Amino acid sequence: MSLALSRIDGVGRPTRFWGEHIVKIRGVLGACIVGTALVLSGCAGGGENLGSSTSASSTSASPAAIEVEEQLVTVDVRIARSLLDQSGALTDEQIVAGASENGIAAVVDGDSVVYTMTKPQRDEMLASMRSSAQDAADEVIADESNSVTAVEFNDSLTSFRVSVDPARYGALESLLALGFYIQGALYQQFSSVAPDDIDVIVEFVDDVSGEVLDTGSYQEMRDNLGQ
Repeated sequence: MSLALSRIDGVGRPTRFWGEHIVKIRGVLGACIVGTALVLSGCAGGGENLGSSTSASSTSASPAAIEVEEQLVTVDVRIARSLLDQSGALTDEQIVAGASENGIAAVVDGDSVVYTMTKPQRDEMLASMRSSAQDAADEVIADESNSVTAVEFNDSLTSFRVSVDPARYGALESLLALGFYIQGALYQQFSSVAPDDIDVIVEFVDDVSGEVLDTGSYQEMRDNLGQ
């Protein structure tokens, strides 16, 4: 069954119930986005000079678009600024300075930020993104107010399997998939996967029987949002 993000489970719920689930979703998204931002500003500078690279390609129509251009020595990564700085609190100068302090070049291009880094720096960043994904999963599991008992994902972050206690599982918990979608999409795009080829499958399963209770994908979400 495809995840129905607007579905209600038929039980009357107070406003606080909706608020709790929104907070959980923000927590997963926040761990992903903040983790990515910290990685970008925390990669240690390598011994190689970044040198010049080809000009960055134009911004994608999707706000979550990231384009990766492989160079002989460096990698250019274009990221939607709205992903890195959702509150709009950072100035252009702060973004550039934060990257420069860690041996990474950054150029703000409208609603995009183009980072130039060595391939070892990019590999370190991807490793940190996997770690951030695990941290986010652990936080969801530790939250006793939801039904999640385990979260498993593959190394390429294309598949997430969320085990839940079926007696406690509520339809709104499927909204947690949004955080996993973005985590997987960010990781894949940084890994040079073409935007049209990116997908993340999230399954919510009975933690005893393994029965799939809900399933959905990043591409389905994009189609539903008309992106």
